[in-house]
Amino acid sequence: MTRNSDSRRGQSVVETVLMLPLLLVLLAGGYWSYRQLSLSGSTESAAHAHLLRTGRNLPSIGSRLARTIHPSDNAVRFNVRNGPLAEQFPLFRGMAGRTVASVEVSCPKDPVGGFIDLPRHDARRNAEGSVDCWGKGTRSGSTIRRTVSGILLTGALR
Repeated sequence: MTRNSDSRRGQSVVETVLMLPLLLVLLAGGYWSYRQLSLSGSTESAAHAHLLRTGRNLPSIGSRLARTIHPSDNAVRFNVRNGPLAEQFPLFRGMAGRTVASVEVSCPKDPVGGFIDLPRHDARRNAEGSVDCWGKGTRSGSTIRRTVSGILLTGALR
């Protein structure tokens, strides 16, 4: 009877030895997938926040956003450009209002344990929109005020 219990104990050790690497690979893959989804969502949110702040001529918070996405210094890069809102209309040519923001995250390989490195994470998200940036101090705001005043004066003179 002792021989039968010894063989069962040996069988469970063999099963554990065979299944442990598979379970570790599955756990590492789950961790990497979660990390990729998390970075992707954070990058999307940062692109929209940067778009709104830049389009409204507010101070940039890019360094704080970068630290919330990834703590390393060179992992997150922001790029923003303002374009004209309407190029076809002569009165409104050169007026700002169309903003394009992009955020690029590039994280190095993650060391897991002493023998495995997970692949690097790369995410790039773009956000584009027409943002209200027609305040008093902006070029677009003065263009709008001049155009509306001209239209009103022309109507009053008629």
